[in-house]
Amino acid sequence: MRFELPGRRRRILGLAGLLLAAGVGPALPAQQPGTEPKTTGWVCGLVVDETFSFVAEAQISLLPRVEPGAPEPAPVAQLAADPHGAFCIRDLAPGLYQLRVARPPWPIQPPRTVEARAGLLNRLTPIELELEPGEPRISFHESFDGMSPTEARGVMERLLERGDATAIQELARRLLPKRGPRLDLSRLVLGLDTKPLVLELIRQLDTAYLPPLKTARYLFVIGELADARTRDLAMNLFLARLRDSRRLPPSPYGAGNSGQAEFVSDLAIGALARSAGKDFGWKYGQPPLQNQKAIQAANVWWQNELDRRQR
Repeated sequence: MRFELPGRRRRILGLAGLLLAAGVGPALPAQQPGTEPKTTGWVCGLVVDETFSFVAEAQISLLPRVEPGAPEPAPVAQLAADPHGAFCIRDLAPGLYQLRVARPPWPIQPPRTVEARAGLLNRLTPIELELEPGEPRISFHESFDGMSPTEARGVMERLLERGDATAIQELARRLLPKRGPRLDLSRLVLGLDTKPLVLELIRQLDTAYLPPLKTARYLFVIGELADARTRDLAMNLFLARLRDSRRLPPSPYGAGNSGQAEFVSDLAIGALARSAGKDFGWKYGQPPLQNQKAIQAANVWWQNELDRRQR
């Protein structure tokens, strides 16, 4: 079942409907005259994956928030989300808590700080389970994977037209993957000057540590967009990444989800081969240790290309 609604207002209304279906009202009933005020609160939410599909039966743990280094306290509450990913924790003493959500095969996710307030319902923004939790991160609806081609094209044009560092960094961030390492760029970049974006992606891969899936997406995009103006920088990056043996994280959806078990180096040689017109005998699905001859051949070829220019 998919939960993909086009507008922010519709998404909010949709989430409200899901919580109502789970037996959660929009707020706790107002107090009647003469009754005692409520002294506890509710925390309710929705668990989704990176394509904004429901994650059924995710395990929810709520713990008191403690100072760093202190022993971990016992959970205040533990429960499972329903088949639509919805959950609600009731009768909580007011205060701050750490909310943890777990569901194999997703890796351990960072906890979220939540607050319970007396007499109120705290409806959380949807909780995304990520294949690569941690920074950098972006929500599904902010990413190009969560947009229609027309919407994504509009964002691409607007940010490239602005062209300042902040805009280009935002553009690179929106490329962070949600569905896989590849992205259909043909309808997004036709006729646009993408050199600033390519240079920013190269800079990030050279200066920051990105986990495998995010590294693979950026390598793929650079390979698709690199041209004569950025070819030298891109080639140097691809050659360096041929020795990157990290595997992409396993997909929760099984082996049918293409590209989820490849080595990062496979994406690098694919991008290099697209620019070079040859694959140097690379053995796809094998680690760099099994591709030493191909790595050497690629480096020799590029050095010959540079030497030829100087003659």
